[in-house]
Amino acid sequence: MQNKYLIKASKKLWFWFWNQLMNGFAPSDSHGNYKRPKGIKINSEYNINNENGQICLLIGNSCPWCQRTLLVHEIKLLSETVKIIFLKADIEHGEWIFNKNFKGCTRLSSLYKKANKKKFFRATLPLLISSVKDEVNILSNESSQIIRLLNSIKSDSGYETLSIEDCNQEFLDFINNSINDGVYKCGFARNQVAYEKASQNLFAALNEVENLLQKNKGDWIFGEQLTYADIYLFPTLIRWELIYSKLFKCTEQELSSFEKIIEWRFKFFKLSNVYRTCFDNDWKKDYYKALFPLNPNQLIPVLPSLKEIMRLESKKHK
Repeated sequence: MQNKYLIKASKKLWFWFWNQLMNGFAPSDSHGNYKRPKGIKINSEYNINNENGQICLLIGNSCPWCQRTLLVHEIKLLSETVKIIFLKADIEHGEWIFNKNFKGCTRLSSLYKKANKKKFFRATLPLLISSVKDEVNILSNESSQIIRLLNSIKSDSGYETLSIEDCNQEFLDFINNSINDGVYKCGFARNQVAYEKASQNLFAALNEVENLLQKNKGDWIFGEQLTYADIYLFPTLIRWELIYSKLFKCTEQELSSFEKIIEWRFKFFKLSNVYRTCFDNDWKKDYYKALFPLNPNQLIPVLPSLKEIMRLESKKHK
């Protein structure tokens, strides 16, 4: 009898503690649905080509929103114009840290404060800044805006680059809310109702993309032209088998059942320099170790490498 009450009390205590941890990782609404905090944006009329300071893009290897921005940086060959600063995840303290001192800062939170951004939910990446000497000006930490800013830069590389076209903003919001955030809404759902709702919306959205790829002629979501929709979708789907299907419980359907999506993903991965934006070892380490509320024992499951997954895909598409 004593054990029964002890177990019940322990469960209640653990659930309370788990909710406190989740509040720090992933805030939710009153119904237990994950709600992503808003970021910092620059005025929409700003022209990055007029920027006088050094432009830096701060990113982390494991973050899918960082990968969005890195994809544009690599596809548009911007290495001579925008300096990339990689940060690493401090798993013990739940924040990003610099590999070496940057502008007098060792932690990303210190850089936000240095730039007079003192009110923020959490110091997040990606982060686009301009700087003159030790002064730091935050341009944006919203990946959706950063990719547009990067795509608008007039490159001096001298090489012809692949064009990334605009597309319907409503569809971009749909991908962002239902798929990019959709996997997080599954993983960070606080209760069964919130989880099932998130899962239904996620897989309905994937089916819609599958149908669109089936209907449109060409390699990309909107046919022959690579668009922001492709940039939005890739970072989520390239992590699918390694992270989201396992850790985030995105299990309603196997991704392999979406034949057109799998074919699209392989073609995107084969684009020049895209492989340089994929760090599967860091994904596994950071997700399974850092998201303690989802994986308390911090075990990293035995999984194939991304190279092995893509090798299997290449055999299918020969």
